Order: sequence, then structure tokens, then C-alpha cells
Amino acid sequence: MKLRVQNLFVVLAIFGSLHQTNATTIFPIATNANIIEFGGGIASSGSNYLVGFFQNQTNPCVQLVSTNGSLIGPVLTIGESEGSSLVAASKNTYLAFWASDNASNGVDVFGQLISFNGTATGPAFPLLTNVSGLLGGQAESTIGFDGTNFMVVCEAVDESQNTIFNFYGQLVTPSGTLQGTNFLMSSTLTNEQSDTHSVLVFGVTNYLFVWEMPSNGPPGEWETYGRFVSRTGSAGALFQISQTASLDYKPPAAAFDGTNFFVIMNTDTAQTASGAPVWNLYGRLVSLSGTFPGNELLLNTNQAVVGSLAFDGANYLLGWGFDTFTTNTDKSAFFQFYNRSVNPIGPPFSPFQAQGTNYPIFGVILFDGRKIVIGGALGNLIVSTNCSIKALASGAIYGAFIPASTAPPTLTASNLVGTQFPLQLTGTPGINYAIQISTNLALSSWTAVFTNSPTNGTFNFTDTSATNKSRFYRALKQ
Repeated sequence: MKLRVQNLFVVLAIFGSLHQTNATTIFPIATNANIIEFGGGIASSGSNYLVGFFQNQTNPCVQLVSTNGSLIGPVLTIGESEGSSLVAASKNTYLAFWASDNASNGVDVFGQLISFNGTATGPAFPLLTNVSGLLGGQAESTIGFDGTNFMVVCEAVDESQNTIFNFYGQLVTPSGTLQGTNFLMSSTLTNEQSDTHSVLVFGVTNYLFVWEMPSNGPPGEWETYGRFVSRTGSAGALFQISQTASLDYKPPAAAFDGTNFFVIMNTDTAQTASGAPVWNLYGRLVSLSGTFPGNELLLNTNQAVVGSLAFDGANYLLGWGFDTFTTNTDKSAFFQFYNRSVNPIGPPFSPFQAQGTNYPIFGVILFDGRKIVIGGALGNLIVSTNCSIKALASGAIYGAFIPASTAPPTLTASNLVGTQFPLQLTGTPGINYAIQISTNLALSSWTAVFTNSPTNGTFNFTDTSATNKSRFYRALKQ
């Protein structure tokens, strides 16, 4: 395997500790044990982050967080809803929006501008004002920013005869003005009495809008579709992304790497004896013209649900919940790096640990241009034997800062004890690093003595044969 030097550290046996710069940091965001805090999105202004979530399943809220994980000001309640607030950032403001089941004068989707210092700018304002029957909740909504305007998308349902799912979009300026009228993104006729899911991501000149709808094949099966939408709201042709039909559905995820989009799809093709879905996670690259560089790829077959995705300038970071919607007790949220060709470049890792009865369920991923930020939703879902959610007993939100996949590792050395020289590598979890040793730099001869991935940001290694007058150490990314 070809190795690429990320950073070179020369360590003499007589040296003490070297300065440590990279580390994975976990921090609390919304952890009030007296209320349920769950869900959400995350956006960056470049100087801080805005995290959206809900409290007690009735109030959409936001919390401002600094770049070191400190909370800035109190939780800000911005409306009333049974779903989370989704957030995005422009160059000078945040936009939070949410869908409410409590319509006022026919309006049940609202937006709120939030300043970069975390205060509400003006009152909440209505979105999609001439569309009725909108479903509330995070799953059916999505938001994006194209460098000029925001685009928000929400689902409207007409259940007068069969069920018609319509996704409508609305452009919103950074000043909170609706740009034009709402426009139809997609329309689906189905007998299913439930909601579908969508995601919106911008790339170069157009958005890619991805959603689920019933398959053209056997009844009860679902496929993932996409279409490009211009900055002005003009929708292009429909195309199918998935190649494997699913018996059920969960939210898709997508990211853009500068050349292609990467779309993540949850699929189940079988069920357990109790009728519970057996979830797989698929991914597929989509070009800017809507063609496919390859077939869909099976990424995970181990009850992976609620995928999340971000691109850090070199690689994708994929997240998923494990056993989230089961009655099992080993629930967790995992993450793994993939290259642009959708090949894993390291092992999965899990930065969040269970806190009391709250276990990791999923994580929302953001790359801010410097480091990766994850908003981790921890909760206690009450589910039936067939894995349908009955209630949310408790919930809390934590954050994690993770170095980008290209961040150079750091070696920290302790004092030599006899022939034993302890070292600690700090780097990006989920990236494989090799520690190499040389006794003569002039010969450029290095020997690999240890290879590992810093699951929690660090791993330790002790050279037990430090008998030379001087030895040199370096860390490389594999």
C-alpha cells in the first residue's frame, strides 16, 4: 500500500514531550435531563455554529456554539412544532425553518433569521404561503444555500382520494424576503399513508434534489430518485438513482465533492420473523449531468439507518445509526471515511458514547473548511418488536470536533525508561497511520513498527528496543 507523508517528526531519545495540536473533542450542546432535546441540523458562519433541534417534541430551538465547543448564550426557542428546526448559513446570517402541525391562516411552514451572534433578527415569517396540507417534521424538509439565496423544500400531502405527495420549494433571500412564488419540485401518487424523505445539496450551478417515492415495480416497494433544480427554481428531468428497490424507506443523504455528487440510500429487501426491516446502506455517485460513473455500491449490511454525509475537501465522511430502530441494546452511531471513488480508507469509528439511558442514534455532519463538526443525537427510543417507533423517552445533543482526513498527525514523546520509549499519536479517527523508525537519517531507511487508527483521536505505542544512541520517528498516513 502506498504511503503518503503527512507530517515528519524527528524525536531523539533524550527529548521530552512534543506539542500536541490535533485532537477529537466531544462537548455537550443540549443536555437538560428534565426535557427531551433531539434532532436537528447544523450550520457554520465561519466563526461559530448554529445547531437546530426541538425540545419536548413541541418547540423548534437553536443554540449557538463557538469554534471550541462552548455554548454562546441560552437556547433560543423560535416557534411551535413537532419537528426540529433545520438551519443553513449565508455570508451574513443564519436561516432556521420548521414545519408546524398547528397551521395559522393556512400557513404551517415558517422561517426565522438568526444573526451570527445568536439572536433572532425580526419576527418569524411564513414560507410556502399558498400551499396547504403541509406535513411538519424534520424528515420531510430540507434546506440549502447556493451562495446567493436559500432554498427550502417541504412536503405537502393531499389525502382527498389517494395520497399525493408534493414537494414544494421556495427561494429566500438572506434578508428573509421570499424570492418569487413557491414551485413544484416533485409530485407522487401513492396509496401509502405516510410521508417520504428528501435531501437538497448544491453543486457548482444547480441543486441536486433527492427523494424517495414508490417504485414502478411491485406495489409496496420504494426507489430513490433525483432531479436537478436551478438557482431560480427550474426543475430538470426526473431520473432514478437507486438500483435496488426497498420495502421501507429512511432519509437519504448527499454531498458534493466538486466533481460528483455522492448519494446515500437506506434499503431493506428482507424482514425478520417479527416483521422488522433488515436495513442496508447503499451509495451511488451522480455526475453534474445526471449520469452515473458506476453502479450503486453496497456500503453496509448491518442494520445501518439514517445516513449522513459530508465532504472534507479530499474524502467523504459517512455516518449512520446502528441498530437504532430495533429493540437491541447495542445501539450506536458510526462514521467512516470514503475516498472520491467511494472506497473506504479506514475503519469505522464511534465518537459518541451512551449517556445514561441515551444512546447514540445518528449524527449530522458538517465540514466548515477547517475541521469536521458532528451534531450527535442521543436518545432513548421506545420501539415495538417490528421496529416501529412508539415514543421518544428522552434525548440529548452532543457535538464532536474531528480533524479533517488530510490533517497531519502529531507524535508526542515521553521520557525514555531503560530501552522503552513511549509515543502517542494524535490524528483523525478512522484514518490509518503508520509509525516508522530510523537510526540514520542520511540513509533514508525507515522501518514500519506499528500501524493503527486512532479510534478516539489517539493511540499509544511504546518502542521497546530503543537501544541506539539516537532514533528517529515519523508518522505517515496510509
